[in-house]
Amino acid sequence: ILPDSVTVIEENAFSYCNNLTEIVIPDNVTSIGLEAFDSCCNLKSVTIGDGVTRIESSAFNQCESLSSITIGNSVTSIGYYAFFGCSALTSIIIPNSVTTIGGNAFYGCYSLKSITIGNNVESLGYQTFSGCSSLESIVIPDRVSSIDDYSFYECSSLKSITIGNNVKTIGKSAFSGCNSIESIVIPDSVTSIKKGAFSGCSS
Repeated sequence: ILPDSVTVIEENAFSYCNNLTEIVIPDNVTSIGLEAFDSCCNLKSVTIGDGVTRIESSAFNQCESLSSITIGNSVTSIGYYAFFGCSALTSIIIPNSVTTIGGNAFYGCYSLKSITIGNNVESLGYQTFSGCSSLESIVIPDRVSSIDDYSFYECSSLKSITIGNNVKTIGKSAFSGCNSIESIVIPDSVTSIKKGAFSGCSS
């Protein structure tokens, strides 16, 4: 239980706290630091208060029991590897305040079935959702201008994709190995489809 006096959780503050199961981050906290909860392997529930503006890189990396996460409405940035390997996570809502999702942020979250991406996300980083093999559908908001390399690589359950009307580039191997995709509409805004973008989309 964190008191309201805490304003910053710095890097590695609770990393490898193997018996920690739940954390509520109060509204006065503005930043969750690098690897702050890295490898808290029994952490099941996280509530992030509305004061937090940044979730730094690897903040919840390898929290393999994490099944419930509530992201506050002031978060603007989700860092690289932020939820990498959170294999128990089944759904996540990324609020409209978020503009950037870093590379590998949800890599290997193979139980993730549902993702709601806020309307103000402008970029999806390298391998953002790679290996999310339970993900069935995804809507990419209109503000996104590029889908980076390997963003949805081997999302093997993905059947439906809606690509926003401002996407200009679909990156290398972005949907490679998505062998359940049956149809896709690519908007007129797209000017470049990179190497292997839809390689192995056998359906």
